[in-house]
Amino acid sequence: MTSDISEHFQGIWRRALNAPSLAALTPELIESWARERGLNVTGVEEREVGAFATIPAIILSVGDAKACFPKSPTEDDPSWSSRRALADAEAALWEKMEWFSPLWVPKRDVAKILATARHSSRQQALQWFQYHTSTLYTLSFQAICIAQILPQARSLSELCPLAREAYLAFYNGYRASSIAALIPAIEGSLSRIASPSEQDVSIPTKVDRVVDRAIATAAKRHFEKMWVPADYLSKDYLFGQDERVFAFETFRRWLHNSFFRKTDEYDGGTWLNRHMFAHGTHSLWQQSSNFERLVVVLATLALIESWHDDTHNVSLIFPVMDEDSKLLWQQALARGFGQMGLKRREQRRFQKHGRLVPVMPTDDGGLLRRALLADDCINELVRPLRDSGWSVEIGEPDEKALYVTVVATAGDERMTIALLSGCATDNALYRKLAETCAAILYRGAPYNQQQFAYGINVHVGPAAAWLPPVPRNGKRRFRSHPIWRRLQRLKGRVAFAAKAIKYDIRRRRQRPAQQL
Repeated sequence: MTSDISEHFQGIWRRALNAPSLAALTPELIESWARERGLNVTGVEEREVGAFATIPAIILSVGDAKACFPKSPTEDDPSWSSRRALADAEAALWEKMEWFSPLWVPKRDVAKILATARHSSRQQALQWFQYHTSTLYTLSFQAICIAQILPQARSLSELCPLAREAYLAFYNGYRASSIAALIPAIEGSLSRIASPSEQDVSIPTKVDRVVDRAIATAAKRHFEKMWVPADYLSKDYLFGQDERVFAFETFRRWLHNSFFRKTDEYDGGTWLNRHMFAHGTHSLWQQSSNFERLVVVLATLALIESWHDDTHNVSLIFPVMDEDSKLLWQQALARGFGQMGLKRREQRRFQKHGRLVPVMPTDDGGLLRRALLADDCINELVRPLRDSGWSVEIGEPDEKALYVTVVATAGDERMTIALLSGCATDNALYRKLAETCAAILYRGAPYNQQQFAYGINVHVGPAAAWLPPVPRNGKRRFRSHPIWRRLQRLKGRVAFAAKAIKYDIRRRRQRPAQQL
């Protein structure tokens, strides 16, 4: 769009601001003002404009150039004010959880995260956040981020081998070193995204310039790349109007208020802070959940870069797992299973000497609980369900290995069962699982079950005492039970004995005939 056309559009807008009300603008009025300026008007219409929240506007076409003249003001608009208030409240919740509006997460899951954080303390909100994201930022999700999203970004392409190695090392037991390897990658990516002329500025300035340019690209696309008054392109106006601008701006706030915040000013609960890591003032940055956060942050930076450069190499739609990310995910699973076996051997060795396995900063026993939970899930849930005629799909244990869910299907029947690592589990987790599960089982014997599982309207009990229901159109099968194998052997022996007796009777009958 030429500067002359832009000046004409700006002049028409100034004239519109002098009108009694923007709502009184009509296509005929805008067209007449444009023709008075000698513009060759090729079209004019009134319609809603906006990628997410829309506003009424008049669209003026002059050749290949288009201008958008909004009919609602940037201030004192009740509709805009209510959306902005909701956006500010939501941003405050994300700040409470030391996070930003997440990309590639379904809205229903985002709503659950915000709902639990709304009436919780800061510490409780962080715990709920980890609970929800343990089923969102899974191993497969991380594998797709590393193998499919990071290579699309010029600022992260050379870090892909490091991210891949850190991912495999994390699930191979080297958790602290994996987290430490990815923390500096964030600052390095920001420096590579910024233009060469911005390399000497401070990190907070780089953050602002990178995010501002990404927001500017999103603002243009919000208004379909038409000319629009500058006030409507600002992040303050679009914060509650455009979900992309909201996500980019909350990401900027997280970088400023959490990750790059000065050591003496940081007061968060995740301890994911670049300065604390660099200066060694605290060791809690080694929390295992911070690895998931770092992988997601790097993937988000890849998206920010694509909007900064206006290349859009990284899509807002999460990619489907390809062969490369599938193999990476399977590598991590294999290493995780190997770690489970190692943790079981370690436990036996320490118990032999009457001692407990020492707690590590990045492992509070989660791997051992995961191993025990996986074994009991197969023995106490999967096999009985299959013997009853159900097809079984096993989920992944949560981050702390407190529970695992199993989905059983048979025709059009479907039920979900949860297996807890023990009876003494927080009632909040019981209630959460009761929303989606037909039964909640636990390892081991009951321990004050009524004190933990109160207010639950589904079956709760030990897994060893639970007998799966038979599908409506199915029959229970006991073929894998020891008693069935004994009956089969006995049946074979009886059949063999019956044949032997019949053969002996025939021989006895044939002897008199032969003697005659």
